[in-house]
Amino acid sequence: MEGTWRYKHSALAGLKATSPAQPLAQLWRTTFCPRGFQAIILSMSILIAEDNVAQRHYLREILEKEFPSHAPIVEAADGEETVKLALEHKPEVSILDIQMPKLSGVKAARAIWREFPAARIIFWTQFPHEIYINEIRKIVKSVDPPPAYGFIHKNNPESRFLRFVAAVLEDGADMIDPAFKDSFKRPLLTEFESEALYYLALGLSNWAIARKCSLSLRGVESRLATLYEKLFVSMAEGTEHEAYEKLAYNVRTRAFFEALRRGLLNNDELEKAAQEQEAWIERDQKRFLEEQKKNKK
Repeated sequence: MEGTWRYKHSALAGLKATSPAQPLAQLWRTTFCPRGFQAIILSMSILIAEDNVAQRHYLREILEKEFPSHAPIVEAADGEETVKLALEHKPEVSILDIQMPKLSGVKAARAIWREFPAARIIFWTQFPHEIYINEIRKIVKSVDPPPAYGFIHKNNPESRFLRFVAAVLEDGADMIDPAFKDSFKRPLLTEFESEALYYLALGLSNWAIARKCSLSLRGVESRLATLYEKLFVSMAEGTEHEAYEKLAYNVRTRAFFEALRRGLLNNDELEKAAQEQEAWIERDQKRFLEEQKKNKK
């Protein structure tokens, strides 16, 4: 039975299609385009960004079969090519792997949304670490109006993946894999808190963190206390267990463990942070010696 499908995305609120398969671009072309929405998706393409050739071909095959009216399908093998093709073709939806050469899917999405805020992006990943989820949520929050996006694990069956694509592509819905719902509900980490996890992992003291971030020692302690609360590792203050826990646990070590367990840290980023820290330590040591000399005068 023929029905009416209403698009939910803010930029398309009120538009109706005669079938769920009616392309967004076709619908928009037959509807008055108000000022301020000139950047809405007008092309009919789908972008696949995946460095694994076999997986890229698999996606092309099932998408061409399921969404024949949304051709052509454009392919990218790394993050930099993804940004270039997305801004050039303005696809109706982009499907991005998160771990890609040259530029991660998260950083590619940031660059795409900066120039093309109406872009609809689905993150298709084998590594759903919370560090990526946290960054994606922060990026989406910074885009006005918030774009439609999805997040799904590669292990999902083909039928569920295609439902995700249809929801984001044709209804402008936000689709989150049920396996990651809890991660998306957790408190967002601030930029400092995300960086502080690496400082803790690499053994920086509060004194060193204060120097590196140009903060007071008290400011660092306050921010770290908030981070510990978000990670659910704060001490049992005000309870009968408070005294024991303060003696039994090292809160910094527990925070590091929780960050590893939840995927808020990963090896690649940790290696980069270690290299950056070594360079900073070398510079700060010189600055410290100069400060010591001045204080002696």
